[in-house]
Amino acid sequence: MKTSKFNHKDENDKSDENSPSSDYCVWRGVTCDNVTFNVVALNLSRLNLDGEISTSIGDLKGILSIDLKGNLLSGQIPDEIGDCVGLKSLDLSFNELNGDIPFSISKLKQLGTLILKNNQLIGPIPSTLSQIPNLKILLLYWNEVLQYLGLRGNNLVGSLSTDMCQLTGLWYFDVRNNSLSGAIPANIGNCTAFQVLDLSYNNLTGEIPFNIGFLQMATLSLQGNRLSGEIPSVIGLMQALAVLYLDMSFTHQTLTSSS
Repeated sequence: MKTSKFNHKDENDKSDENSPSSDYCVWRGVTCDNVTFNVVALNLSRLNLDGEISTSIGDLKGILSIDLKGNLLSGQIPDEIGDCVGLKSLDLSFNELNGDIPFSISKLKQLGTLILKNNQLIGPIPSTLSQIPNLKILLLYWNEVLQYLGLRGNNLVGSLSTDMCQLTGLWYFDVRNNSLSGAIPANIGNCTAFQVLDLSYNNLTGEIPFNIGFLQMATLSLQGNRLSGEIPSVIGLMQALAVLYLDMSFTHQTLTSSS
């Protein structure tokens, strides 16, 4: 998809040069401010659009929402996306985008929703995403080559997805100190690549799934939640486990380790 600069005027247009042109405001999927005629929303989802996202997307300084999900867009997410300083919602999911997630996304201080799932993105998630103060929804699942997810110290809400184990290359999962709720997914034992799992200081409830003990993790941190029940005895058989943090309410239990 090639986005054009929206301030273009036809050479033969004899209207007042000082009057803002708003012809683009009637384009499909474009929403404009009624006073300034600035583009405030772009919804071009599920239109079978192909090609790349143009770097001119950064010209949309006043845009609040971009929804391009469900197309055939390829190439990289342009660095210029970070110039859309008022952006509150960005959904590029279900495309064929590749390359790294640009660090410039961290410049979007108003961003509350970022959805990039079902693409072919690679590389680490920028640690600077933690600098986005309003980020509430972050969906990056099904980028199967993802290896490192570090999102500690944000305001993420909602529950852990049962689809998290579809990230077959993910070995580092750190969502410490957020506002996640609900139970630890019952299928957590299927996340066989996990080496570091830090779910501490959230609002997770329920019991620790027994099959978490099947994972060959070096670090497991679950403290600072509202978990209940007993510690699965199989945790004591995790031979690779070097660091284990649990709540004080669990400390009366004895873990049996294999010799």
